[in-house]
Amino acid sequence: MQTNQTTFETPAPTLETILSLENFQKKHSDKFTLGQLTWFMRNRERNGLAESGAVILSARKFYINEPLFTQWFASQKA
Repeated sequence: MQTNQTTFETPAPTLETILSLENFQKKHSDKFTLGQLTWFMRNRERNGLAESGAVILSARKFYINEPLFTQWFASQKA
C-alpha cells in the first residue's frame, strides 16, 4: 500500500540564516516583539520550539535558525 505523505528536507543551515535573537527581532519587528521572542525561548520545551531545532543556545546567547523557526511558527494553531 502506498501513502501520499510528502516529506520535506530541511536545507543545511548557513550563517546567513542564523540570527541572534535581537537581530531576528529587528528584522521581523512587524511580527514579533522582543518580549514575545523571549517568552518563546523561555517556554521552548513546552511549545515545541526546542524540538523543532530552530533554537541554538551558545555561550549563553540565543540564536534562531530562520527557516526552522518559520516552519515552527507556521505550524502553530490558535
